[in-house]
Amino acid sequence: MKWVYKVEPVDNLIADKGDHDIAVSKDASSKRKTNMANSFQDNLNTLGQDGWEMVSTFAEFAIFKKPVS
Repeated sequence: MKWVYKVEPVDNLIADKGDHDIAVSKDASSKRKTNMANSFQDNLNTLGQDGWEMVSTFAEFAIFKKPVS
């Protein structure tokens, strides 16, 4: 089987790229992490719907593959 690969910076998979705030409370930190995780999951699901499978990470990059069509 032949594959096509896609390399994405992990930052591109998180919707709120401009979020550079420092959470000053446990509650704020927890909410921020939950929002980031949900955003990441949504983007992974979108890529999965398009046939991409995340196979690895390397440093700050996520590596995806799908069969050549």
